[in-house]
Amino acid sequence: MKLWEMTITVMLKKDIYFQDCGYIIGKNINKSMLLDNHLKEIHPQKQYKGYIFNNFYPIEKDKFYKKDRVYVFNIRSLSGEFIKRLESCILNLNSDDFNIISISKKEIEQENIERLYTETPLIITVDNKPWLQEGGDLDLFIHRLEDNIEKKYKSFFNEDIDVRDKFIKSIEFKNRKPMQFNYKGIKLLANKVSIEVQDNEAAQKAAFLARAVGLGEKNSAIGAGFCK
Repeated sequence: MKLWEMTITVMLKKDIYFQDCGYIIGKNINKSMLLDNHLKEIHPQKQYKGYIFNNFYPIEKDKFYKKDRVYVFNIRSLSGEFIKRLESCILNLNSDDFNIISISKKEIEQENIERLYTETPLIITVDNKPWLQEGGDLDLFIHRLEDNIEKKYKSFFNEDIDVRDKFIKSIEFKNRKPMQFNYKGIKLLANKVSIEVQDNEAAQKAAFLARAVGLGEKNSAIGAGFCK
């Protein structure tokens, strides 16, 4: 298994609040995909899109990313062809939010993963409501994560994988209060976690897939669940 990562360097055209970054980056990726006939067909489909992105870097301590400053963000995918097409689209993107300065790409081979850390918070919903630490069923949270990664594996590789109770050895939450993304006028609540990964073939496949396309929900929409 391989993944491809693209690093995009941009200069902002306006100040952006950190909770809005996921929506703004995702919106611009979607807009750029309309410039390619193949990617244009993928965009409206109700399926896993097969990519994930993180937030602007370096992090701003006051939570506002500044106009005329330079930042980078990354996009990952299991498909080298997707990254190649998207690179061309982003280079030709006319964005109201930022100017593209440069793009670089690299290929990453599967390797043993002992731990995953969500660089951007992950979203899990239960009965269309966000799972929250306070009063939440931890076993249900873990099983929802496992079910999600199984569905993604089936979608991308057209074969089943069983990771129930085989993927996550332990999990630690890195936030005390719910974190949030602003998305189309609503607030999506999320959590940052550190996951110790079990040492078996299924777990390693699941962990690498999580690096490639993200953990949990809303990966391609707002960049939730980007793992390092």
